[in-house]
Amino acid sequence: MGNIPISVIVAVYNAEKTVSRLIESLKAQTMQDFEVLLIDDGSTDASGSICDSITQADNRFKVFHKPNQGIGATRQFGIEHATGVYTIHTDSDDWVEPDYLQLLYNKALDSNADMVICDVLEEKKKKTVFNSQEPLSYDKEGLLEDLIGRLLGGPWNKLIKRSFYINHGIKYLDGLSYGEDKIFNLELVKAGASVSYVHAALYHLDECANPDSAVRGISQKHLLAREKYIEKLRELFPEEKYRTCLDRINLGTVYLAVSLKFPAKKLFYQNYGFLKRLKWKDYGSWPFLTKLVIWTSLHCSYSLAVVLSRIKKIMRQLNK
Repeated sequence: MGNIPISVIVAVYNAEKTVSRLIESLKAQTMQDFEVLLIDDGSTDASGSICDSITQADNRFKVFHKPNQGIGATRQFGIEHATGVYTIHTDSDDWVEPDYLQLLYNKALDSNADMVICDVLEEKKKKTVFNSQEPLSYDKEGLLEDLIGRLLGGPWNKLIKRSFYINHGIKYLDGLSYGEDKIFNLELVKAGASVSYVHAALYHLDECANPDSAVRGISQKHLLAREKYIEKLRELFPEEKYRTCLDRINLGTVYLAVSLKFPAKKLFYQNYGFLKRLKWKDYGSWPFLTKLVIWTSLHCSYSLAVVLSRIKKIMRQLNK
């Protein structure tokens, strides 16, 4: 095992407008002993050149150029080239606080945890929102339910002991283009990873820099990717006690299907009709109109839900 404390893995794809901001925030860390692996996933803009220039000025930064394979394969590529005792991933659209690595590392040492989680600041168009990521429970079953349904699935606020996932053979799944990070983290906890928490918002999740990202996009490709992700979740957690958590996640897929008017009405009810068993209170913290679209599609009229989703889209465009 390498003696570098932390390997920071950065998936880079066509991020010429934002990657320098992330790199500068990493260079400004109060902790100095770390490596950064910049994984250029076949970018077609100037991202690769920007990464190259950074490595010439700071030997803690290493760049790898590879053909485009998607986010899961890129994260796994970074893991396979990391040498740190701990690893953490950052996205090239985002940035971090100066004490990001130091506070997570200190907590990892103090608690001897396999995973350390911190809070997140969500950078929206007109405001910054604090998102607490404190687990409600630290026992295995409680953590699994929390990670399935409530906590963010991203790897950027989770420092992980590299030896744990190596020893348990846990990897990013090939072929998943959505939710691959949450699946990875759930497999860690399912394998018995101990978890600790830092009560500090150390990561800035920029929700405006890349509106076309796989996480926030609305397309048939994204819908199918979500369905594949939920199918994998159901394989991992077939037990009845997880059914409601997984059903709640599937409500987001319902909204996408209605927004795209895909699939056709008959197939829609074949695919999602079972979600009628969820009550309004199970719909979580989505905006009211989003929840109304979902509820209407399942309980009232698919066609009316399509109209409501179009109204919502028009309202969003008017507010830009």
